[in-house]
Amino acid sequence: MNHRHCPIINLSAAFDPLDLSDPFPRLAQARREQPVFYSPDIDYWGITRYDDIKAIFRDHETYTAANTITPIAPFSAAVKEMLAIGDYTPEPVLSNNVPPGHTRIRTLVNRLFTPRRMKNFAPAIRDIAERGVERIAERSPLDIVAELTYEYPAYVLFHVLGVPEADVPQVKAWAGNRIKLYYGRPSAAEQVEMTKNLVPFWRYVVDLVAEKVREPRDDLTSDLIRLRAGDDAVLTLNEIASCMITLLVAGHETTTAQINNALLHLLTEREHWEALCAAPDGIAAALEEMMRYDPSVCAWRRLAARVSTIAGVEIPAGANLLLMLHSANRDEAVFPEPDLIVTGRDNLKDHLAFGYGIHYCVGAPLARLEMRILLEALTRVLPEMRLLPGQALEYTLNISFRGPASLWVAW
Repeated sequence: MNHRHCPIINLSAAFDPLDLSDPFPRLAQARREQPVFYSPDIDYWGITRYDDIKAIFRDHETYTAANTITPIAPFSAAVKEMLAIGDYTPEPVLSNNVPPGHTRIRTLVNRLFTPRRMKNFAPAIRDIAERGVERIAERSPLDIVAELTYEYPAYVLFHVLGVPEADVPQVKAWAGNRIKLYYGRPSAAEQVEMTKNLVPFWRYVVDLVAEKVREPRDDLTSDLIRLRAGDDAVLTLNEIASCMITLLVAGHETTTAQINNALLHLLTEREHWEALCAAPDGIAAALEEMMRYDPSVCAWRRLAARVSTIAGVEIPAGANLLLMLHSANRDEAVFPEPDLIVTGRDNLKDHLAFGYGIHYCVGAPLARLEMRILLEALTRVLPEMRLLPGQALEYTLNISFRGPASLWVAW
């Protein structure tokens, strides 16, 4: 790729897109000095300003979603052979699909995540949350990630999708493995080891769909099979399996990280936690501000279908774009005093944590519901919860998913 139009400054050389430990100061510098810059480490153009990113999301013909689940480190020949032997055949369905195929599938999936359907799941979600909080209530101090927030969204999502509760630990491990493989930078040897887990994950999902065809139940996987009504022109079984593996990864890893980010910041600036304990009706607004302030999906991707110009920089056809959502959400032009937590902002829901446009996160209603329910339980049962001082926060090396790997708390 010819990068003669790329303004090379120190930012491009110093920026490590996989290091998510403290990206915000450098992103603020980028917005001021170089809102579009090239990252040679991953061959992506970083886009940092809110208006530019929103315009890219809106123009899905110039900037397609085709590269959204393309591995950052290309698969080796050995990995490709393993996937072929394992009959690993997921296909683009949602986040990495383009119209008209995306339109057909998204229209159907949208019918699963309606407010009414989510309301039906609320009692079960509340039961999962309350059982989880009660389980840890007498065990202070502890790592709340390991003991609660790592598994909670998985139990919720798997209940909604109809995955047996006993399978949660295994499926959760498979999902985390897939994120590292596709969004990290594993070595060739690490790729091979991770792929050994990827094939059984896919086979599990295929078998789950086949089971729901035989015995449909009250879950979203069965709902999708009912909408299919046996017609491959509406939806194939492979497309349903592809939807399920996508949801089984994105639908809970992201929520786990977002809950962890929220707890970290609410407990760091503890006056916000105390305010929610006193007035839990403010939890929904606080969560919106947390998604703006520190979104778990911190970056997303697009592929330039043709030559274009972004913020005065020429972007060649075929270029990969990294849309820095955590930067857009702290763009001073949209969110005044962006580095402050302000739950009373009048544009709270303008954040881009769920994306924008035709690929807006289909699971957003479920994510909002389950996070609110868990925070309601935590503020009610553990109002004295506080962070243990002096702990070092660790973040998984990857380009898109940001949340502390552990969070020690006490009460």
